[in-house]
Amino acid sequence: MASNFQFKITSLVIILRSYTNVINAPSMGDLSFLNSRFYKLMQHFSALHSNIKLVKYEKLVAQPEQQIKELVSFCNLEWQAQCIDFHLNTAPVSAASKVQVRQPLNNKAIGRWKAFKPHTNKTVEYLLKQGINIE
Repeated sequence: MASNFQFKITSLVIILRSYTNVINAPSMGDLSFLNSRFYKLMQHFSALHSNIKLVKYEKLVAQPEQQIKELVSFCNLEWQAQCIDFHLNTAPVSAASKVQVRQPLNNKAIGRWKAFKPHTNKTVEYLLKQGINIE
């Protein structure tokens, strides 16, 4: 029987893999729709199940040690200092984000979308109508 932690990670990977298929979406409208569905799906399941933890990236970057400790505890794992220094791990990585994995947490991407704001008015309007706060 798989551990609770393994089940959580496997479930998350399945969700994220499904979600990343939006790269093939033909329009911003499709992306907006898929993003809102994903958001609502995560809100729905996190309300129903206590074994789902949603973490805001902005909060993770602002308080990495506290947030990572909470996440490790949530998964019923023991805290290890290496959790903070994950980017120093030399184990092989075979993921599309293998370069990012070797970098510490950073806030470079936070708010990056605002540079494209003139082109996202319809998307922002749609998400707000769906009850999704984008700020």
